[in-house]
Amino acid sequence: MSSAIDVSPANFATQLRWLSRWRKVVPLTETLSDRAYGRQTAITFDDGFRDNLTVALPLLERFQLPMTLFVTAAFLNQEGYLSEAELREVSRHPLITIGAHGLWHRHLNRMSLNDARFELKESRRLLQDVTGQSVALLAWPFGECSEELEELSAECGYRAAWSVWKGSNNQHSRWRIPLGRHDGLTRFIAKTTGVYGASKARWHRYKDRRDVGREGAVRPVLAS
Repeated sequence: MSSAIDVSPANFATQLRWLSRWRKVVPLTETLSDRAYGRQTAITFDDGFRDNLTVALPLLERFQLPMTLFVTAAFLNQEGYLSEAELREVSRHPLITIGAHGLWHRHLNRMSLNDARFELKESRRLLQDVTGQSVALLAWPFGECSEELEELSAECGYRAAWSVWKGSNNQHSRWRIPLGRHDGLTRFIAKTTGVYGASKARWHRYKDRRDVGREGAVRPVLAS
């Protein structure tokens, strides 16, 4: 069953065609450079769904655009997710970088630091064992982190980490822009601009402050 964070193959192809013409799509690590500039965009996927291999990758190959795939390590071999063999295969593809997305996709900011440390270290270890490659990038599950978790990710050996509007937007909580099935081309183009990201981040920060004390097909995410 599709959800609001799914993007149809047809819409994804349209988005990739626009990116290939009007933006410089780079591997995610290139956005960390001091020389990175506004027209750079990186494509990321979270969780490690099997359709990243069967649907997204063929489209990325058509336009020769790179992506980073953040994998939830304990989901490997489960229905709908990549198998270990598939992850090993996809990790060798020249367009793909593998990153970690937690061990069980838990809210790490709701756990003790010791439990979060285990999740971060064990997910990285498992992915490295499967791929035979170093895993140095992290996407926070649910896009959530805190100052303590940012420091912990560095302690656990990650070069950089990405959130979704959370954290201080530093090396271990860099903001990304989520996409979904309601993003037509006009809205998608707006999402590739820094103006959208800055205004949306301010809105989320306002909402977080307001909510303090209250209870509470493919899924690409852009970084720039």
